[in-house]
Amino acid sequence: MSKTGELAGGVLLKINGPVSVPVAFVLAHKVGHLYGAIAFFDPKLGKYVVCITHNPAYSLGDLVD
Repeated sequence: MSKTGELAGGVLLKINGPVSVPVAFVLAHKVGHLYGAIAFFDPKLGKYVVCITHNPAYSLGDLVD
């Protein structure tokens, strides 16, 4: 994140915190073009799950620490 609070983009964005499915979709859609992959934390698995990817290093459903 920049000093202005804007997301700079990068290889992977990991999002953690309680969120409803509709809110998760909106967040992922809005920042999906800034990052190669986006993963949301799943507390039951204790890992992040890749939900959107444009990066060949990550596949949908990959679990990330």
